[in-house]
Amino acid sequence: MPTFTISLLLSLLVTALVPPVTSLPQNLILQQTGPIKHLSHIALPLSSQSDHSDDLRPRPQPHPTGCSEAPTTPGDRREDKTVLTIGNFNAEWLFLDGGTGGLRCPGRSCPWKNKAMALDHMNHVAQTIASLGLPDIIHLSEVEGCNALDELIKVLENDHGAGQGTYRGYLVPGRDTALGQQVALITKIDPTDHLTRTDDRIIYPVPGSTCGFTKPGTPSRLQGNSKNYIARFVVNGVGITLGGTHLIAYPDKRDRCEKREAQAQVLSQAIQAQLSSFPSDEVIIMGDFNDYDDQIIDAAGVIDTPISQALNHLRTTTSPPLFNLAHTWHNQSERYTNWYDRNGDCVDGGGDEHVLIDHVLVSAGLRGRLMESRPVHKYKNFCGTVDSDHWPIYAKFDFAPGS
Repeated sequence: MPTFTISLLLSLLVTALVPPVTSLPQNLILQQTGPIKHLSHIALPLSSQSDHSDDLRPRPQPHPTGCSEAPTTPGDRREDKTVLTIGNFNAEWLFLDGGTGGLRCPGRSCPWKNKAMALDHMNHVAQTIASLGLPDIIHLSEVEGCNALDELIKVLENDHGAGQGTYRGYLVPGRDTALGQQVALITKIDPTDHLTRTDDRIIYPVPGSTCGFTKPGTPSRLQGNSKNYIARFVVNGVGITLGGTHLIAYPDKRDRCEKREAQAQVLSQAIQAQLSSFPSDEVIIMGDFNDYDDQIIDAAGVIDTPISQALNHLRTTTSPPLFNLAHTWHNQSERYTNWYDRNGDCVDGGGDEHVLIDHVLVSAGLRGRLMESRPVHKYKNFCGTVDSDHWPIYAKFDFAPGS
């Protein structure tokens, strides 16, 4: 959840640049069949730039590069092949070189004002991953690109006990032209196929929307999922389809609620399409969903009741529905993954400032293999910290022979 206004301004500007689409059938899905064209490059009006104008990128801005190709012979570099461990972590602006979005990070409009701060943050992210026990597969949100993944892996190897060459980074560039944030993996198990993403767009509000923002008669609009990937692994003979995403922020804003529902449905449909080719696969969907689960009371309590159906759209990707690992966190006060500074005092007051918006959803077969799951809270948050404003989720599954 962003903590500074410029991110919201840029995101709203992108929305404003997309014209409404009229006279479209309500069941339309637009599928991307060729290279997608980016929106016009983002630049705030001069009157809005103020003393941050040096952080706003001139035209043209660079394009992100990918590292999505699976090796010809996938490797498995787990130390213990009787288990599978995973992590889900919004690393918060894991950037080093300025990014590819509408503002520069590091920079004055980014939490990390210079390269030294960004490197310090990188080390803190690595410390947090190490505190999870260096999981086998880690989903990361808010990544700059493959360069940042390479640097993170280097820090894990040099300073935090990861074996040389154990982790590899995978990323397929997304469509977030405002902030330039990507979703990515670092993993000890190579995917069996190249990572893909969906560029499908659907009409919103989606059927059954509970957001209550769009008025009757409003022209039809389209929404895609700008930050997503789909990866496939085979672990001890078990196929796993993994979907990673970072949905649009602000769970209490009704206009964004409608877009988030559509984003969730786009990813759900893409994973269902993948499963048509691999119907026996287990499924994991994880990332920063920027939304609450109506089936789970988080540390903040009923104040975090969702207004959207985003979690329901993702849960019902499979039948039976996917299972949110947070159901196994029995202590309500520990059910949080993000600091939301509700009163703006820059102090982590706990209670209703601890919210659960990052999730790991798994299929029934993986639920049956679950050995443990927990959020990991190794640091306190405050304004000016170089830790992430999120905390990670860890899970361990039994993959011993015969399990």
